[in-house]
Amino acid sequence: MRLSLLCLLLSLIPSVALTEEVPGWGIHVDPVGNCPVDFLEKGISITVPGGMHDMNPKLGSTHAPRVWNEVNGDFLYEVQVKDFARPKPKSGVEGAKSYIAAGILVWQDEENLFRWTRSANGDSGALFLACEQYEGGELVGGGAYPLEDKPIWLRVERRGERIAVSASYDNQAWKKVLDRRIGLTKDVKVGVMGLSVTTADAKFEFADPYLLASE
Repeated sequence: MRLSLLCLLLSLIPSVALTEEVPGWGIHVDPVGNCPVDFLEKGISITVPGGMHDMNPKLGSTHAPRVWNEVNGDFLYEVQVKDFARPKPKSGVEGAKSYIAAGILVWQDEENLFRWTRSANGDSGALFLACEQYEGGELVGGGAYPLEDKPIWLRVERRGERIAVSASYDNQAWKKVLDRRIGLTKDVKVGVMGLSVTTADAKFEFADPYLLASE
């Protein structure tokens, strides 16, 4: 009886995000608690099992794993996102489209964030770069841009109330894709994230992180 009561009480306790330091990368935050980070020969990987691991305030789901650093004010962050397989058609969970993405996350809180990702839609077979800006829980800007099926370096740069995103295939020739106003506070977190809203496991690999932040 006592064991059954204890199990019931434990089941009522809300899950707590798992956090741990990843040397050279920042703090790993895993709200669902099932997305491990592993070191590779060059870089790290984040494994996301099948299920809802999204980063969409408009849908009330910001459970995707991330590895980030705290910054204040202006910053520049770059990282290489390795190529990954497209998800299978009609593999979305909880009514979601078959979609996975990995890239850079700038986070203020669960309703205010900015993401710049290498993205894939399994239903359409599309592979593209995606930018999404959320403020007050609403999508206020962004867009989708062409992408070749190979590794890509992504960059996010903040200067005051402006934020710009760029991409490069060789980490030398950079193309600025978008530059717009941003309403986030000075104190934010920035790093890598991987999301999946599909039934299959996904594995995202990152390399060459670079963070330049104002003091």
